[in-house]
Amino acid sequence: MEEASINWMRRFSILEASACLLLILGVMGDHVSTQLVLSRPGTYEANPMAARLMELGLWLPLDLILLGMGLAIPYFVTRVDRRLRPLFLYPLIQGLLRLSMALWNLHLLLILRP
Repeated sequence: MEEASINWMRRFSILEASACLLLILGVMGDHVSTQLVLSRPGTYEANPMAARLMELGLWLPLDLILLGMGLAIPYFVTRVDRRLRPLFLYPLIQGLLRLSMALWNLHLLLILRP
């Protein structure tokens, strides 16, 4: 019985780590690919909120704060109450969304190549 419990905990830890890694890769991929696309002539940021944050030089700092919170809150809350482990869906979903934005940006790079 105890071995099954340990295997379940190990599997969930892998899911937690995967969700966090996906969030980190998604944010990094989005930033790098956005900067690559914006370095091309005739391109602009279509998201007005992101464009304003970029103008103010706050896009990266704010994203790093949100990244840290997106990793820390589910981690610490689930250590207090194990029933809240589904909170790791947040970094998983946000990571998937950001990774999809990075893939879209890479698609744009392929279209815009000289």
